[in-house]
Amino acid sequence: MTRQEFFKIITPASGFGNLLGVYINWTGVGFITAIIAERLDHFSGVSYAAYYTNSLNSAIGVKFWALISIVGLLLLGLCLPVIYLEQHFVQIKAGCQRLRYFTYGFFLVAFDEGALMLGILLANWVHTNDRAELLTSQSFLFTDAGIFNIVALMLANSMLWLLGESLYNQAHKNYSGVVNFIVRSPLKYSVPSYLLLSAGLLFLIINQS
Repeated sequence: MTRQEFFKIITPASGFGNLLGVYINWTGVGFITAIIAERLDHFSGVSYAAYYTNSLNSAIGVKFWALISIVGLLLLGLCLPVIYLEQHFVQIKAGCQRLRYFTYGFFLVAFDEGALMLGILLANWVHTNDRAELLTSQSFLFTDAGIFNIVALMLANSMLWLLGESLYNQAHKNYSGVVNFIVRSPLKYSVPSYLLLSAGLLFLIINQS
């Protein structure tokens, strides 16, 4: 399989055109908010400044992002067998569509949260405050705004977007891309892969402290 064929398979019906735009919007919000909060931190003795600076720590956290992402992945695991059965039983099409749309919502919210966090990380990476309280709070989980954390979050967040857009298309209400490839793959390949990935995900969830 060539690189062009691979990207053609995983490309959702909506394409990748709006991914950059959505990233710019949400990451920009996080970036600008972090810069403003950092500026206000110089006036932390003033009550309103301290209020808005601390609000950035409590508003968004990696643990909440992880929770939404995990719920979305678990629902995706439920969706895949239903989508496969839909190909053989037309009666469940309406219910399958509602389930896909419901699951898509989790991926959408998780992506937006991740893009906001990415903006905060970028703001602290290019202009780190000596006190660095924006990212060192326990609720945010990150201990620094290193390039590894930024790249890892971007890759994970983009994968959530790809799964969501492949699961449900706003214009046509269909599935495409990765999801379409999975449900149309031969069962002798898709079923073992599905069981292995599902077991791995459950193992990671159970062993989280």
